[in-house]
Amino acid sequence: MAETIEALKNISKVENGSVWAGVFAVKIQEDLLADDFTFEVLTRVLPLDSQAQIFNRKSFHDRCTILCNRLLQLFGCSIVTGLDYQALRFDRGSFGKPFLGNDRSIPFSMTTGEQCVAMSLVKGASTDEYQNIGIDIASTRNYGGNEELELFKEIFSDEEFKGLQRASDPCVIFTYLWSLKESYTKFTGTGLNTNLATIDFGAITVFPVNGASLDITLDNVPLVFYSRWFNSEIITTCIPKSISNDLNMGIPKLYNVPLSMLIDYFIKT
Repeated sequence: MAETIEALKNISKVENGSVWAGVFAVKIQEDLLADDFTFEVLTRVLPLDSQAQIFNRKSFHDRCTILCNRLLQLFGCSIVTGLDYQALRFDRGSFGKPFLGNDRSIPFSMTTGEQCVAMSLVKGASTDEYQNIGIDIASTRNYGGNEELELFKEIFSDEEFKGLQRASDPCVIFTYLWSLKESYTKFTGTGLNTNLATIDFGAITVFPVNGASLDITLDNVPLVFYSRWFNSEIITTCIPKSISNDLNMGIPKLYNVPLSMLIDYFIKT
């Protein structure tokens, strides 16, 4: 885990021609956001449309979740580019997925789980053809038990469903498959507009304790999926193989960023 903001800022100094990829994960801690002044100051960092999304949510947990997600987007892009967060410019693709207008060689993707928010970024991607990435967090709590498995059959391919039925721990495999599928829809930018059953990862029966990487070609695009546990949730990133082949660290590093660090970054800078 990176312990200081200064350590994280070294990412912006990655040499030209090198490719870096990483994941920033922030645990949602409502107690740290319970102070009205702190919540208000942090919210005002965001554009008006994001502020409206936050205050339109009824539950405090939902407001905290959106706030953490939006702050992490600013934080991650600022850290990786070396730019002040106020100088960042964001645009949106045809399906509404945000991208960094300042630097198209830094694709990113956001996701929200039950306990944390996370962001996947790549620095140094080819700008000849803009390359997307995707990320998703899936919780084991979403699994309703073996008796409810049939209810989800329509989102899995035949091979995936057979693997689920044979798995020694179907809860974990269900969570893993869900994170794979969702990270891919984040990669394409289509979200839940996609027929999930057509995204076929085959019969998976085991998810290693230390995580997994999966090479697969979907819709004629070679991809690599990196998955790992973060508390009781699985974080999966989807990266084009053309990017993955250029990574000099093997797999994207996971940075567990304390919420207190995120708060200090925006209140003290």
